[in-house]
Amino acid sequence: MNESILNHLFLPHYLPSSVDDDYFLQNNHQYEHMILEYMKEYFNQLESTKETSELPIFSALINCVKHWSILQNPQTCTEANLQSTIMKLTPGNFLPFYFHAQNAAILIEIEKKNVHRPLVSSWQVLLPTQEITSSLVPHFSCFPVTTYRLNDRSQLSSLAHCELLVDFMRNTIEYSKSYKASPQVNETRNLPESYYVCQWWIQQFEGIKIKSKSNRSIQFKKKHRDQIRWNGALLPFRRSGLWMTIKVVFHIILTKRLGSIGIIIYKLLITHFLTYCLSETRSEISIDVLIHCIRKIVRRLNKIEILLSSIDANDLNEWVQLTKHQIQMKINKILPKPNWQKSIRIYEKSKY
Repeated sequence: MNESILNHLFLPHYLPSSVDDDYFLQNNHQYEHMILEYMKEYFNQLESTKETSELPIFSALINCVKHWSILQNPQTCTEANLQSTIMKLTPGNFLPFYFHAQNAAILIEIEKKNVHRPLVSSWQVLLPTQEITSSLVPHFSCFPVTTYRLNDRSQLSSLAHCELLVDFMRNTIEYSKSYKASPQVNETRNLPESYYVCQWWIQQFEGIKIKSKSNRSIQFKKKHRDQIRWNGALLPFRRSGLWMTIKVVFHIILTKRLGSIGIIIYKLLITHFLTYCLSETRSEISIDVLIHCIRKIVRRLNKIEILLSSIDANDLNEWVQLTKHQIQMKINKILPKPNWQKSIRIYEKSKY
């Protein structure tokens, strides 16, 4: 499991070639939801040190992950749990879902000033295999996507709607098609079609309207840093769509609530989380993977430094500086000793 979390968070070298060789993805992504469990444990640690009290926005993220982790787990994703969760959402709450079976995600938001008319949005999560493999040019998705306002909140909590979402979670509706020797066949080794979540799901709500764009809305792009490993496998390894969804959802929430400074908070929060995961798993991974992960964290910190020079952190500066310091301290703590290469050579010689 520890190796799997690093596969998806850091994309180290020598990734699996098949989903069957990855703990999170095997058995129809049975344990992919564990990424959210890592995130929940991370927030629990922050709460225990009272670090989250410095930024009120963290309460929205913590509640979001708390509800989301229950519903993303195949064992606890039931119509009753979903209906109960939606009905209990309070003003300011967000509720996302990632549908691996549809390659799509949705985000529900209960606004403080419009409690009875929630906002909903949906998007395709991963790009089709041919798009990723056919070009060396980087691929991006733009956010936030079009947001819609429901006419009545009860449409979300109806039993029929909850049954529909659970079905989206469990069953793929359609795969892309190809023609082989004339018959049309499902490309089950490719990603499912996201149409039913991204378009049909939105259109089936009565009285739904497009929400007008706010002047505070900040556009951003997410790069698809995907690695497709395919060596005769029935299903190729793909980077977790849930991890991609987590990053998109957090980016949306933080920039919507905090504006441009939300970009810094998002990047630092994710970097802090990556450092936490690496710190928790370092005793069970090889030195070369550890060094690879540390380098990625350091690169992220350097980019954040550049961003800080162009954005005024103001009241949040204390949290920003504290978090940067904590990341640097943890990196120094887990960084291998100067003679780590010598230790490897001694170990290699002892085997022969």
